[in-house]
Amino acid sequence: MENNIEKLPLQKRILTGVIIGVFYALMMAGYDYFTEASFSLFKFVLNALFFGLVMSYAFRYKVTKKKN
Repeated sequence: MENNIEKLPLQKRILTGVIIGVFYALMMAGYDYFTEASFSLFKFVLNALFFGLVMSYAFRYKVTKKKN
């Protein structure tokens, strides 16, 4: 069985990266809250940007099975 590999549009990759990055940053901020570490806006933004960029690069292709 073969796969169909499509490159996702840039707008969708950016939106996916932003959503995943903000979700990750919220989880890290929640972890800091429960470990009683101080909240840092710089750390929050850095987590969101870095993780969002990495994930948008990692998920740049859409792989589906070809229909026969």
